[in-house]
Amino acid sequence: MNKILAICTSPDKGGLELYFVNMVNHLHSSQQNIVAVCQKGSQISKLIKSPLVGITKTNIMNIFYRAYQLSSYIKKENIRIIHVSWTKDLLLSALVKLFSGNKISIIYHRQMKITRYKKDIYHNFIYKSINIVLVITKALSEDCKKFLPIDNDRIIKLSYGIALPDNKNTFDKKLLFDEIELQENIFTIGVFSRIEEQKGQHLIIEALNILHEKNIQLLIVGHCMDISYQNDLRKLIEKYNMHDRVAFKPFIESPMKIMPMLDLIILPTYEETFGLVVAESMLMGTPVIGSNAGGVPEIINDNNNGLLFESRNSKSLSKKILSIYESEELRIKLSNNAKIFASEEYNYEKHFSKLTTILQKL
Repeated sequence: MNKILAICTSPDKGGLELYFVNMVNHLHSSQQNIVAVCQKGSQISKLIKSPLVGITKTNIMNIFYRAYQLSSYIKKENIRIIHVSWTKDLLLSALVKLFSGNKISIIYHRQMKITRYKKDIYHNFIYKSINIVLVITKALSEDCKKFLPIDNDRIIKLSYGIALPDNKNTFDKKLLFDEIELQENIFTIGVFSRIEEQKGQHLIIEALNILHEKNIQLLIVGHCMDISYQNDLRKLIEKYNMHDRVAFKPFIESPMKIMPMLDLIILPTYEETFGLVVAESMLMGTPVIGSNAGGVPEIINDNNNGLLFESRNSKSLSKKILSIYESEELRIKLSNNAKIFASEEYNYEKHFSKLTTILQKL
């Protein structure tokens, strides 16, 4: 396979960035010839195991010089493919291809929702340079066909590949629940996402208030991105007198390792492009509920491998929670079906095998 330059200069460490790290490290460990380009000192640059080129933050003042530098590196190293993960790296990649004499193939892995037309002069220049757009859901594929200036046959759906966690550093349930000050033997719901309004954590709190007579508690895991929203959550908890039934934990190194300790995991986001936490929960055998919007319905087959609720509707959510809370038979059915589905659809090795095949054809 041709040598690959994988670019992601994002300073963050979210799902998109961690996928980039996994992809680079997997291809590198599989003896594929790959070089990563990251922002110097970024969180993900410290996790890369392949050869690494560190660059300073790109802006309008230095982007042409940076593109010239990378094009010179590409010629020197005989690189033929550029893989792009972060939207903000597209212009840089297109310029690198231009300065390299257009002998480079660009593959863009689109993981975020598109909400507007991008068919102006600027985007036409960028997408004219792109050979393949990879998308993670059918819904996102349709968005790309509608909003992007690129031929439909250059848009390819490639589902995520999810690695199962190792058995090292496993959590002790009693120690974990003691730490977060929740009771170990009570029905526990988990939500894993950044704390901001569109992620919808308040919907679960409101749903649990509707179900206040039921013995249910909630663990909210995620970095706070909006302190005013987090304060609103705490006010809701106080208003509903739920302070002893809701716990916050800002970070967990391996979320999948604690998922089996929970009775239910909910993705209440208003509209999630994919819903990685849903697929992870399925693999770990924990029942899931997700909002009926975005890419989530492609993962959850309602009442078969999970439950869907009406997006932004806490009353709808409360009914779904209650059905799982009251029926062990339903929990077992959903869990078993979900594990079978996710093990096939999000198989880690199969994902990278398909990606390698796509790269080999460029």
